[in-house]
Amino acid sequence: MADATITKRKVTMTNVVLVGRDADGNQLFQQHVATDYVNPEFLDAYVADAQTRWQLVEVAEEPDAGPGGYHGQTAVPEGINHPEAGTVRPATHPGKE
Repeated sequence: MADATITKRKVTMTNVVLVGRDADGNQLFQQHVATDYVNPEFLDAYVADAQTRWQLVEVAEEPDAGPGGYHGQTAVPEGINHPEAGTVRPATHPGKE
């Protein structure tokens, strides 16, 4: 059963760029991939910003806390259209006051 406290979504961004040609003249491409785990309250702004720089931006349907866990530190990207842009939310420690 999924943990209802986990609401972040995995966002995968991909670009494919031409990096040159091999000895036979065939084009050589390189794929660049970045992944982030984004809180729902700024997901739309994050995706809109990412789409200005990435060829493909995919948002997972299922919640995913990511490798830092749901209670890990959250950096709100500076370039997005959100009141918290450029801030960092510290890690939370459930059960600790």
